[in-house]
Parts: sequence; C-alpha cells; structure tokens
Amino acid sequence: MRGKINNILRAGAFLLLFLALFHYASGVLRDKQYAFSTAPFYQESPGKLDVLFMGSSHMLNGVSPLVLWESQGIPSANLGQNGQVLPVTYYALREAFRWQKPEVVVVDVYKVVQDSLIDSNAALHFSLDHMRPGLPKLQAVFDLLPAGERAEYLWDIILYHTRWKELEGSDFHPADTLEKGGQALFSTKAPYPGWQVVPESQTAPPAQVQIDYLVKIVELCRKEDTGLLLVALPYTTPEDDPLDRQAAVNSVAAYAQEWGVPFVNMMYHVEEMGLDFTTDMADVYHLNWRGMGKATNWLGEYLAGHWGLPSRRADPAYQAWEDALPPYHAYLEQRQQAAQASGEGS
Repeated sequence: MRGKINNILRAGAFLLLFLALFHYASGVLRDKQYAFSTAPFYQESPGKLDVLFMGSSHMLNGVSPLVLWESQGIPSANLGQNGQVLPVTYYALREAFRWQKPEVVVVDVYKVVQDSLIDSNAALHFSLDHMRPGLPKLQAVFDLLPAGERAEYLWDIILYHTRWKELEGSDFHPADTLEKGGQALFSTKAPYPGWQVVPESQTAPPAQVQIDYLVKIVELCRKEDTGLLLVALPYTTPEDDPLDRQAAVNSVAAYAQEWGVPFVNMMYHVEEMGLDFTTDMADVYHLNWRGMGKATNWLGEYLAGHWGLPSRRADPAYQAWEDALPPYHAYLEQRQQAAQASGEGS
C-alpha cells in the first residue's frame, strides 16, 4: 500500500513539474508583440482601476492611461488590441471583470463596420495569447472559431514551438509596461485631398454580428453594475471606402439610444479637443501621439464630468502611477525626436 501511495505521489510530482515547465516554455516561446497591452492590467491589484478602455487598434492607439492619469488622476487600463472586433471585445471584457470592478467601461465601436466574428487568426492571437486561462478564454475559442482551428488558441505552443530559433533576451523578461497598455504611434499622415467628416445624420447599416455582441456588452455591464460609455475615437477613411465606415459608425447612435447607453461620436468634437486631422493622424485609421494626447485629455474631462470620477493622484496607494510619469515622458520625447529626425513625425 505504501508503495502505491509513493508511486502516486511521484506521478503527481512529475505531472506538476511537467505542467510548470510546459507553462514556462509556452510563455517564453509565445510571440510578445502585443504582450504590453495586457501585462499592465494584470499587474494592478484587484479593484484599483476606475476605467477600462476596450476596442480595436483605434482604442489601443487613441487613449493613453498615463495622459489620463496626469490630467485627471484617473487610474485606468487600455485593453484595446489590433484587429479586435466586438465579439472578441466581449470576451476580453468578461476576462477583465474577473480582476477589476471599474466604475466605467469605455468601448470604441469602430468595428461595427466588419461583418465577421474575428478580424483574422493573427488578430485573435493578439487578444487571446496573453489572456490568462479561464472560462472567458475557453468560451471565446469555442464560440468564435470552427472546431479545426481551436487547438492553437488553447495551447498556443502548437503555433509558436518553432520560435526557439528566433528567441532573444527580451523573451525571457516581463513585458514592457511603460505605456500602461496604450501604444502611441509616431508617424504623421494627412487624409487624402478633399476628405471630410460626413454629417452626423448620414448613416448606413452596421454589421449585425457586431451589434449582437454590443448588446451582450451592454447586458454584461448591467450585470456587473458598471457604467458603460460607447465612443468612436477620431479616424479618417480611405478614398475607396465600400464599407461606408463613417455612416456605419454614425448608426450606433440610434442603437445606443434604444439601449439607454451614452454614445459619444468624437468625430464631431474635434474642434473642442483641438484635433487637426492633417497633423494628428499616424495613418489612414489611427491617431498619432499628438492626436492620442488630445483625444485622451478631452475624454478624461468627459469622464470626470459625467461620472464624477475622483482624482487619486494624492493617494499613496497609487504612487506607482506617479512614478511611471517621468519614464513615460522621457520615452515620448525620445520617440518624437527620432520621428522628427526621420521625417515621419513632421
């Protein structure tokens, strides 16, 4: 009997060791390209964040948690991600609620233009690879993917096992959290000649699958007793635009009114924020660092005014946020100088 118990204990110890090594190897081999967007969120103690920013790269490149902290003293996380359509945002928000109970969730709705459950397999990896194991991740995989494509998201070492040939020193260190989840862009691109913001009354049908998951997001926030603000951060569009992006985004206003949820289309507040589309865009779709600062400051004033969120800059529990400002400013200055020297930031 004692021999059997010893064998069971040895087998259990071996299994635990194997799982620990498997977890470590998966983390080392995993692509770290967008680890910066979730790492700061998981570093925060439960209950310390007042606002969560969710959505696609429009959010990722459009809102800086540290600019918001400096201007309003509001602790937040930017969980936006490249190619994150609203079905993926829904599961990312479910995951976020496992760790934080914010006062407000801010969701960018630009992706209502896209008629698909995922943007691409690569984009889904950006969102799911660094999400911690749990029911939201598991259900996302089974809900959004066909059976034959699920394995590499449940065990991403299947996809990344050959990366051992490309490993660098940074693969063995924690992800960079300098920007607290946001990602400032340092190029400048003016819209095509003649581009303009269409009238707010001009609408076009959005993709129904995106509206369906927006409903789920509304219901989830109500269940969690958390405020929800829908926004459209400023963007420009290509000259050939069969998706009629601006009109489709404008259509969200009627849905939001029906749901009793505030929607702020920031395209119609650019004068208030001092945003210039000729100097404040990084490319056709995304704000650059100048636009990000202007949009964040305006949105911060809106959040503080409409939700009464207090400044926590004098709270010793948030000293780490204060300490993060000098290196963040140094980083911005260095990147701006590099962009101007290369001609990209002019």
